[in-house]
Order: sequence, then C-alpha cells, then structure tokens
Amino acid sequence: MSRSVWLGCALVAFLVWGLEQVVVTPLETGEVYPPYSSLRVDPLGAKALYDSLAGVMEVERLYKERTTLADPSDAMLELGVDPVAWSGLDAETIHDYQKLVERGGRLVIGFLPVRTPSHLPTSRPVEAMWGIRLRYRQEQSDADQSSVPRETALYFDAGPGWNTHRGFVERQFGAGVVILVADTFPLSNEGLRETQDAAWIAELIGPSRRAIFDENHFGVMESGSVTTLMRKYRLEGAVAVLAVVAGLFFWRGASSLLPPRKSAARSAVAGRDSLEGMTALLHRGVAEKDLVAVCFAEWSKMERSASRVGRVEDQIRTKDPVAAYRDACRAASSRKHSSKKQ
Repeated sequence: MSRSVWLGCALVAFLVWGLEQVVVTPLETGEVYPPYSSLRVDPLGAKALYDSLAGVMEVERLYKERTTLADPSDAMLELGVDPVAWSGLDAETIHDYQKLVERGGRLVIGFLPVRTPSHLPTSRPVEAMWGIRLRYRQEQSDADQSSVPRETALYFDAGPGWNTHRGFVERQFGAGVVILVADTFPLSNEGLRETQDAAWIAELIGPSRRAIFDENHFGVMESGSVTTLMRKYRLEGAVAVLAVVAGLFFWRGASSLLPPRKSAARSAVAGRDSLEGMTALLHRGVAEKDLVAVCFAEWSKMERSASRVGRVEDQIRTKDPVAAYRDACRAASSRKHSSKKQ
C-alpha cells in the first residue's frame, strides 16, 4: 500500500512539473511569442524596452486592429516585422499605414534582423508608392539561416522625401511621421543591455508622450481566453497551488494519514458444557449456605419414598453440610450405576 502511495505522489509531482513546463514557464519567459514581442523577456524579446519607457512615459499594448492614432502625441511601435514579406504588401495595406498617421503621431516600423534572403517578392508596391527600396548586403552562404542574427543585412535605398538618420529613415505622411528601422538589435532585451543607446531610442520616439506596442501584427489578440486572464492577473501561482491541492486530495483518498491498525489474532472461543452452566447458574441464584437445603427440597419433590426422605432429612440435620453433600453425591453415584446394570 505504501509503495502505491509513493508511486501516486511521484506521478502527481511529475504532472505538476509538466504543467509548469508546458503552461507556466512559457508564459513567464514569453517564449510562446515571436521575436521582438514586448511580452517576451528572453534576449530576443522587447519587454525591457517596454519597461524602460514605462518609467518615463505612458505605455500600453495593442491587441486589436490598427486604427488612426487618437492623439498626435502617440508613438506606435511595430517591431519584429519581416522585411521580405513587408516589401510585398499590397497597396491597400500601405494606404492603411498612411491613414494611421494622417492626423499626427509617429509609426515606428522596426524590421527583424535578417540575413541575405534567397528570394524576394516579384511585386513590391511599397517601393513605387513610398519611393524607398529595401536592399540586402551579401553575406557568406554558410551562415546559419535558422537563428536571428545580431547584425542585419538590411539597409534602405531612400528616395526623395525621406530623411536618413543613424539606423533608420523617416518620412512625413499627413500630420504624422512613418519611421523605418533597419538595425533593431538595440531595441531588443539583449541589445538594450549591451548598447544602452538611450539617445538613439529617444530620437525614435521623438516628442511623443505615449508609446503603443503593437502586438496584433504578431497574431496576439485579446479574446477573453483563460490564458489571457491568467497572464493579465498573474494567476500562474494559483494554478500551481490548485494542482498541489488536487494531488493531496487524491493521495488522501488512496491512503489514510494514520498508520494501519494491527489485526487481532483470531482465537477459537470454547463454549461451556451443561455441568459448568448449571454450576454458574447456582452460583448466581443460590447462596452457598442455602445450597444443601435447596437441593434437598428439589430432590424431595421427586422422591416417592417418604421413609427415605426422612432419613436424608435426619442426616442433613445431624451432619455438617459438607458431609451431607458428600453422602448425597455417593448416593446419586450408586443409584446411577445400579440403573445402568438394570
């Protein structure tokens, strides 16, 4: 039984550990989110930038579709954008970018650091509509294409209307500004720790008083799910506590917390014969001093010979009770033997 209990406890502990690794840990580290997401805390995330800006200005995350910036003092940061896919956007999406800042504000599009791509989209409307080309430096062919590089191969060939700065370009659209950032490594958690180029980041944000981190383009949307509520109200610890309580409940149902009782050894209970029962009955119902008198009274009721009754009565009166009892026993024994011979 104890072995089964320990095995059950080990299975529950393994289940809790598995749930923690699958559910809680990815939410805490942000590994479930794409690179340069403000919800990610590892080196590839941008949560350090989010927390740093939160110390000097108002910040928030956008989980819905992009609309026109409500306040000209807002700066929307769309980080981790794939430059190859972005260069192939259709004309309608490009117009949506322009409408976003037509009333004012700043749109910062930070491209994901990439290596030289093997192929590019055949149609690139953004180059014709915005007058800017996305170029890539040639790199060694044996470079690892699976990881995100620290230095990007992307650079801009900006046409008229664009202002070139260190690491980014900007252009006025309506009352607002669109900023394209090629080298976004300083915006990542790792880059922010190593470079600490606050002046360059301040130049990107400009005079804005609120920074909005767009998480919608990563596919992260508010849907009212349980995972969203857990992340919002930090309920990961509560889930772990519930798992422990459930494990203790199943353990309690499988085994008692008290040590098992020792079963008593079974022993046969011997009964009493008729003579022992008669003796016990006399002990309870007849006093010792009245025993001979009671026995004589009962015997005299069955004895038919009056002379014999008289002789026994005389013997009881003249002899002491012990002697009379012995005589009665001898008489009864002799009578029993005589009846057997007959």
